[in-house]
Amino acid sequence: MPSGAGAESTSVDPSQHSVEPRLRLDDELAASELIEVLSHCAGLAAASAHRMMVVASLIHDEREMDYAQQRAETHSGELDSIEAFENLSARVAAGENPYEQFGPNGLEQAIAEVGATLTVTPAEAKELIEAGDALRYRLAFTGHALACGRIDKRRFLIALKRTDLITDTDEMQTVDAHLAEATFARAPMSTARFTAMVDSIVAKWAPDAIRRRKERVKGDRKVTVTPDRFTPGQSRIGGTLPAADAAEFDARLSSMATAVHAGDPRTLPMRRADALKALARGEAALTCLCDDCAAAPGDTDSPHDVDAEVAAAAERVVDPSADSVVAEPRDTNASPSLAPRATFHIVVNLSTLIGLDDDPAFLDRHSILDADTARTLLAEARRTYIHPTPANPDAPPAPAPVADANSSATRYAPSKKLQALVRAGELCCTFPGCNAPVWQIDLDHTEPFDHADPRRGGPTDARNLKPLCRFHHRIKTFTSWQDHQDELQTAWYTTPTGHMFVGNAFSGRDLFNKLTPSRPPDHPARSRLNDLRDNDFRRQQRADKRWNDANPPPF
Repeated sequence: MPSGAGAESTSVDPSQHSVEPRLRLDDELAASELIEVLSHCAGLAAASAHRMMVVASLIHDEREMDYAQQRAETHSGELDSIEAFENLSARVAAGENPYEQFGPNGLEQAIAEVGATLTVTPAEAKELIEAGDALRYRLAFTGHALACGRIDKRRFLIALKRTDLITDTDEMQTVDAHLAEATFARAPMSTARFTAMVDSIVAKWAPDAIRRRKERVKGDRKVTVTPDRFTPGQSRIGGTLPAADAAEFDARLSSMATAVHAGDPRTLPMRRADALKALARGEAALTCLCDDCAAAPGDTDSPHDVDAEVAAAAERVVDPSADSVVAEPRDTNASPSLAPRATFHIVVNLSTLIGLDDDPAFLDRHSILDADTARTLLAEARRTYIHPTPANPDAPPAPAPVADANSSATRYAPSKKLQALVRAGELCCTFPGCNAPVWQIDLDHTEPFDHADPRRGGPTDARNLKPLCRFHHRIKTFTSWQDHQDELQTAWYTTPTGHMFVGNAFSGRDLFNKLTPSRPPDHPARSRLNDLRDNDFRRQQRADKRWNDANPPPF
């Protein structure tokens, strides 16, 4: 500033003054700190979703009260005669809304307000309101898990949809309590594992809901073909089928798509689309487009020149595992002169299969099946039995979960029975958050196999193998991710920044307890608690006996 202007210009050194520490920008944080920020934001998003649901539900409550008051001001709701009641019933039965004169009801008004506030469609606003109502009145404990960030909005909606057919209030409260308990007791898990856990709890504590679900899925089956909204010249095919039918259809497309020669220029998704078109034309196999087949379309060795009747029958291949039944994959390219067989995989307790209980089964890619459906699917299936525990109950526990499948621990490729055991014990890829189907992915050695001297480490046994999809298998192999399996076959993963995650917090071993390896002895603290509980129980028994002795009947 020029001299004489009435002020003096001075320079200030910020370091000489006590100021609040500046918050660092995200691009100044290290990767390990960014992971913490990401986790924190996920928790905030879950808590925010919880509050939005509650607020939307409260808006709904208020609008319902306003609507009820508006109706009461015009009509009390009381009818003065039987004739008036019969007239009103007839109008309702004919599809007339007796309250149409009062305009939109409370829910419709709330949908309009919530939709306008959030700039979402009426369908999305309605979903938010209904989720909030369920959070407050049906799934309060599970909603608490959402508020705490243990699950996110997507998983809460999965729990909501998978429990919407439970009509009994007591059953609903029981399912909610067990679901919340299981959620808090386990590490976060992928949506496929979470869905299986929810379904297993519903199957155990609300079996009538499973029956109602079966009736609904049969009535809701449909296929739709609509124009693609974004790409001219394309259409979208969608459908809703029972899980078993969908699995058979999916397996048929895959088997047809993989039966062509290796030189076929199409990608797998393109071949599946062409297989669907072939089925629509009544063709049993997909025409191969490799150079040899294109040059000789009449060649009888081509995979598409097959017997139509044989190709039309999809074979359900299943592999029961000594108290559990699992599927065994079949090589569809073994004989190009035969039509490929569609194979899908089911895991079920042997006790369920022979009718001793009704525990649910697991259908790969589709979560759990009820016992009746599983028995129907497996009635004519080819089965292979594996034995995860020693046949002699008095024998000492084996060093690995299965003895007969572990005889080639020094061989790199696991046997078919060992593959079935490992895959049956999981529900999908064991990498945190991944849902890749367990029967279509790799089996990875947690401790790398030593090809130079297999006896030095990395054995091919159930405690050193886990399913990993090809993407996460490469991530684990070629980057600084670390993995570990404990004695209960829980898979732990450590990121390059040092954060650790559980990959299989809920697994096939939770659904099928015979697949669980022998557990180590309880911790001394747990034994101490058991002793205290036993002592309290005996003390109460003695007190009851003294009271009964002192007060013989009649009292």
